[in-house]
Amino acid sequence: MSSPAQPKAHAKSAEESIRAPEIQRSDSVRSVELDGHNENDENTSISPKSDEYKPPHTVLTVNEKYVLVLIASSVSIWSAMGSPIYYPALGTIEKQFDISEEMVNISVVVYFLCQGTFPTISAGLADIYGRRPVILASLVVFIGASIGVAVTRSYTVLLILRCIQSAGISPTVAVGSGVVGDFTERHERGSFMGIQGGLTLLGQAFGPLIGAGLIAGFDWRAIFWFLAIGGGCSLCITSLILPETKRTIVGNGSVKPRVAINVAPILLLPYYKKKWKLSDPDYGTVPAGEKPDLLAPLKILVKPEVIICLMNGAIHFACWTVSLTCLTTQLAKTYGYSVMTIGLCYLPVGMGGLIGSVVSGKLLDLSYRKLHKIHLNNIEKGTIPANTPFNVIRSRIVVVFPFVLLGDGFCLIYGWCLYKHVHIAVICVTSFFLSLGCLSVVNSNMTLMVDLYPSQSSAAASCVNLTRCLISALFVGVLTYMNKAMTVGGTLTFLPMTGVLFAISLIIPMKYANKWREARELKAAAKADSKADK
Repeated sequence: MSSPAQPKAHAKSAEESIRAPEIQRSDSVRSVELDGHNENDENTSISPKSDEYKPPHTVLTVNEKYVLVLIASSVSIWSAMGSPIYYPALGTIEKQFDISEEMVNISVVVYFLCQGTFPTISAGLADIYGRRPVILASLVVFIGASIGVAVTRSYTVLLILRCIQSAGISPTVAVGSGVVGDFTERHERGSFMGIQGGLTLLGQAFGPLIGAGLIAGFDWRAIFWFLAIGGGCSLCITSLILPETKRTIVGNGSVKPRVAINVAPILLLPYYKKKWKLSDPDYGTVPAGEKPDLLAPLKILVKPEVIICLMNGAIHFACWTVSLTCLTTQLAKTYGYSVMTIGLCYLPVGMGGLIGSVVSGKLLDLSYRKLHKIHLNNIEKGTIPANTPFNVIRSRIVVVFPFVLLGDGFCLIYGWCLYKHVHIAVICVTSFFLSLGCLSVVNSNMTLMVDLYPSQSSAAASCVNLTRCLISALFVGVLTYMNKAMTVGGTLTFLPMTGVLFAISLIIPMKYANKWREARELKAAAKADSKADK
């Protein structure tokens, strides 16, 4: 940043001097960005240092980063909680509305369908118009739909409002990942994404217990009053203190947004105006604006390396989701447990996911730093060309395989333990490790997608949401039929075995992703040249 003593008349020239290095990028960096990637943190580490001022990646301190992660998680926790808090009520709703088990499972399926599809639209908007407006709008819709479910007397209306509720709150997971992606760099992103994912999963840990307690103390409608009140509290906090983080709007956080909805009231305080340099912003950190593209997630999704990685995560998320649904049914009908006891049995599931997300995040960062260091050493030794791109997909995927074995192995054991009606302690232990393994795979997916598409981080994260929710909805929708045909043990053997097959397929993008990306870049460059010649 220029000195405070510098006359404001030179602000424009200072801005241009900062922007100039951004325009004069190397060909290797420019070619990478044709495909939506940004490898600056790899390339700059081997480039000579510039004598010119280089603004920081973000004006946030480490503690402020953690606070933003906490705020983003406090919003997305309602999306995570919206489904499992409802599980203890399935039996009660089945009796009250006099419907079948298959019919009550539809309310779970439609929630997942909306949770997967709607973020592909709203998350794309967050990459254009900012994170703040989408998060605030999501909370408003969620609160209204929750109140509607709490007072409805019709199961049809309940299904419709559950769709609206899911559509409203589900984008907050992808947008929250976008917030974290905005202020983090690759070498630290795994840890922050792990914390964000882990805190969000507290909703999974305590959702069933809270739901069971509310049903025991009141009735199932109290669940949705609780969600409405909790969402209202998050709306108040977020509207006051969550700053806009989208880099095309605020750069490294020092540029004040032009639109009022993007401005958090906290930025009006003199302390933060000075601390975040709002009076002398780093305009050079603001990348070029992007045209609205609601199809951005689908354009990302069709790339072969992306769909292979996402399908692996989706199958493991389905393993976890189906195991939760089976747990509710089996403990109520086979073990004869009360709603409150069933809620307590979900605690190991949630805590396993929380621990797995945090641990996998740390391992993702360690893997990235180690392999990136080896990559730079190989360039210095001349064993590989200097313009060889770093294989970021490999650095993330190598961490996944141990968690795949852990999650799939314990899913299989868990399924047959449920079938054989073994002691509940065994069920709780196996469900803990099942969650630790499966949700670590999903967290690794989220980090990888933000790595690959940092300028479209919300759209990229919504691809994770789309695949995992659609696959989960598919298996939950046919779960009753699968259990009848092959028993609970057979169902929870088929899913992890499928997961192993998809995990093996990850070897393909590890080896060929960079070649595929290079081919797309050459094709895009040739297309651009042909247009220029006309």
